[in-house]
Amino acid sequence: MPPVAAPDLHPLVRRLSEAGAWPSVETLEDAAHLDARDHLLFLPSHGKAHLESPDIAVVLPELVKALGGPEAIGIAIAGPKAETALRDTLSLALPAIVVLRAGQPVGAIARMRDWDEYLDKLRVLLAAPSAATH
Repeated sequence: MPPVAAPDLHPLVRRLSEAGAWPSVETLEDAAHLDARDHLLFLPSHGKAHLESPDIAVVLPELVKALGGPEAIGIAIAGPKAETALRDTLSLALPAIVVLRAGQPVGAIARMRDWDEYLDKLRVLLAAPSAATH
C-alpha cells in the first residue's frame, strides 16, 4: 500500500507515511491486506488541521515500542475514505488510534491522551478478543 498522499496533513504525519514504514489504508477493504499482527491505525483528521495530530504522530511510534515493538504490533495511517468510514462506524472524535485485528476494528482511542492512559487503554484493547472502546 502506497504512502498517504495528502498535502493537507501536518508534515509530521506525512513524514511517517513517506518514510515507508507506515502503510496506507485507503479503504476498510485495504485493512484486510495488512499482515497478521494487530495494527494501530492512525486517523489523523484529514481535511481539517487539528492541533493534536502532530502530537499523536510523534507519540505513536513510542507507544508501539512500549507495547512490544513493530515485531508485535503493526502500524498504518488511514486515508480519507477509511478515516471517514471508521469515524462514522465507531462514532469517533478525530484524531484517533484504532486497533485493528485481522483488518477489523477492536476498539479505538480518540484524541490525544496522557502516556499512561494510552498505554493502559491500548493494552486492554490489544488483549481483548473484540470490543469497541472510545
